[in-house]
Amino acid sequence: MAAPAVSGRYVTADFRQSPFMALADLMGLSNYQVQLTKAPELYAPILNGIAVYRHLPSQERSAINAKIIYDIPRNSLTTRLMDLISDLSVQRYWYMWSLSDAELREFFEFSSRKLDITGQVNPLSFPEVTVTSVASWVYVSSRGGPRALASEALASLGKTELVEEVARKFGWAPTLARSAGIAAVPTLIVLSGLNIMAKHESDKSRRELAARGLLVYEDL
Repeated sequence: MAAPAVSGRYVTADFRQSPFMALADLMGLSNYQVQLTKAPELYAPILNGIAVYRHLPSQERSAINAKIIYDIPRNSLTTRLMDLISDLSVQRYWYMWSLSDAELREFFEFSSRKLDITGQVNPLSFPEVTVTSVASWVYVSSRGGPRALASEALASLGKTELVEEVARKFGWAPTLARSAGIAAVPTLIVLSGLNIMAKHESDKSRRELAARGLLVYEDL
């Protein structure tokens, strides 16, 4: 089986100069550079195959698995490659490189919307959010002050579909998502966490769009 040349979708200088190692680095495999560069003819089809694994028919997926199991030496790299495939079956959004152009664009827009919405109600400073700052805010809120106001705001927020939308996107149980709106302080922490994650997701997907030459002015 000849896997597609995934590196061809990228326009950055590193992919033009050394597409194989650029792809390996993108997939978090830079620690295995020595092993990969010793046998690029073995590993290049595998990396390309993993990058588009989700979009392949079952027969070609099986062929990639067989290559990893039978065609390369058994070592920590073998385990890591199999872990990548397992991860993709659990949550595709963990790896931006596994998304098609259309999926990437949709995820970027989703993360941007989530960032905008949660940013409007996030009571914590960003991006300097720490465990200490969260704990301090919870303590101050529990003393009286902003808690009533927060409860009122969150009662209104609880009627929106924000948490449910996030739950659907990431496969959370709807009942778990809805329960987050019951108590003010825990909900604010949840929203703060969602805001942080959305910022991280938005940045990752924006970088991936740029690397593929798909970033437009309105995305900046």
